Amino acid sequence: MAEWNDYWGTPAWLDEVDAWVSMVLETYELHRTAPLERGAVQLWSTQIVVHTDHGKLFFKAVNPGQQSEVALTAAAARIAPDQLVMPLAVEPLRGWMISPDYGETMARIPSTDYQLWGRILRDFARLQRRLAPHGDELFDAGLGQLDPAFLPGYIDEQLLLHASLPAGHPLHLPERDAEDLHRQLGPVREMAAFLAAGPVPLSLDHNDLHRGNAFLPASPEEPLRFIDLGDAYWAHPFASLAMPLGTMSKELGTTPGDPRIRTVVNAYLHEWQDYGSVEDLRHYIEPALRLGKLQAHATWMRMLTGASDADLERHAAQVLRPLSELVSPLTL
Repeated sequence: MAEWNDYWGTPAWLDEVDAWVSMVLETYELHRTAPLERGAVQLWSTQIVVHTDHGKLFFKAVNPGQQSEVALTAAAARIAPDQLVMPLAVEPLRGWMISPDYGETMARIPSTDYQLWGRILRDFARLQRRLAPHGDELFDAGLGQLDPAFLPGYIDEQLLLHASLPAGHPLHLPERDAEDLHRQLGPVREMAAFLAAGPVPLSLDHNDLHRGNAFLPASPEEPLRFIDLGDAYWAHPFASLAMPLGTMSKELGTTPGDPRIRTVVNAYLHEWQDYGSVEDLRHYIEPALRLGKLQAHATWMRMLTGASDADLERHAAQVLRPLSELVSPLTL
């Protein structure tokens, strides 16, 4: 286990959390009705349920490499308070936040109806449109940036980094493999230039957009509220389609070219029609998805900073796989 995972399980840490939670409850004049209810300890975070006389609250502690999530969540929620979780309190230096209970997520709907994804992606596109003019505020809160204009240089840096690690290191990339990847990256560099020159502005790529990260609305007219910005980056917004496309393809036993999935993607692209027709915008999807694999790589690199050797071994493939997948064309 990583050092922070070990500490999250200690009585000393629980005492610190208990004291902070008590201070937050006192500020809001809330009263605890049961002991803190601990959740699973993951590499990336752990959560605790706080039972109060006004319902449940959720405490979250995040991996040190993703510590900026708490400040980012608060900053983004100030811009779009009806579409994001608004923490009651944050402790940025310790990576802590406590948030209200917004109810069940879309994951609780016992259906794989592709039209549910249409609703999720439509509402998420609207959120991205709202956030697009606020890059500076989100950068100040700690949001990482993977601008397509700079991705060719970033790729070179990462290949060099992995190739320069000692041969026995779990994240080592043999020099021959790094050189081979580098030779195949011509089309990827062209895709980066294509995205950078395109009309669609950069915005927040959630990078983990699944049903469990979208709350059920209280009414059909109310927008979906999104959660969990720990993996997010400022990047080409269409990269957020990666997980929805993969999930729909698996659920429906088909490929992203299926007419049902194309209908969902069209619903997403429709929200961007200020920047071109749906058919014109569709040309930006594969480049965004291919280069979006770098968000996955960067996220794992952040999460594993300071991790144990066992964690590095366990997750090495998830770090290196996105780099190798950059050169693989997608079927859309």
